[in-house]
Amino acid sequence: MKLLKKKLLFSLLIDQPGQEFEYHDYHYLYYRTSEFNPGSARDAVNELVTEMAIDKLTRNLPAGKAGRRAFFRLTSAGREILLKNLHPEARQGQWDRRWRIVIVNKIGVALRPFQRELDRLGYRRLSRGVYLSAANVSVQTREILMKNHWLNQAAVIESRGLVGSDDQILARNLWQLEKLGEEYDQFITLAQRLLSSGRRNLVLLQQAKFGFKAVFDAYFKLVCLDPGLPKPLLPPNWRGEEAKSLFFRLVDLAKTAKI
Repeated sequence: MKLLKKKLLFSLLIDQPGQEFEYHDYHYLYYRTSEFNPGSARDAVNELVTEMAIDKLTRNLPAGKAGRRAFFRLTSAGREILLKNLHPEARQGQWDRRWRIVIVNKIGVALRPFQRELDRLGYRRLSRGVYLSAANVSVQTREILMKNHWLNQAAVIESRGLVGSDDQILARNLWQLEKLGEEYDQFITLAQRLLSSGRRNLVLLQQAKFGFKAVFDAYFKLVCLDPGLPKPLLPPNWRGEEAKSLFFRLVDLAKTAKI
């Protein structure tokens, strides 16, 4: 999925009270995707409507004004599409403490689609032709191999551990968690500063450099990068939940400011 479409769906997903999907206009979407050309954003929205990922509602303008105004809401199908593109297979609750290992006999052009499927399932490359995942995706992996007639070119193994390796250290190196953790720290600093100042003056949320758009972009990037590993594999000082809480507090504040 193209980044613009993913960001549009994310924009409509984050601001939901309970299970209700709210309608928002083009202005709301343009603001959150302002780094893209408005025409491109409009085309992407129309494509998502056609794909039934977004529902479109048109209303008459207030009395005295001619024309109609469009509003958009995320559908259940759109939510599933977005989550599928945010590595949902890698996101799980309690870990069964098993690693899924895929060993590919020959890496070639024909297997590049398989490598993309492995990435979608949460696998990371350990060495040439060897991929690891902490998610319970053995069944899905074998189904992909069977569907594409790759059974003779790859093997799927489950293991409770790798000889001579520490699970947390292995996860930290494979998914570059140290670098991602630093990005979470930077985001939290930015979000805390804006939350404090924004409560005193809502206008500050609309700053070009350190306003809500900057926070929105930074958190969207983190959501896309975070592999969603189970807690036992995360560093003890992991701040993912703290960042999430801060972000949604700022989402509420942005709603108050009508951003």
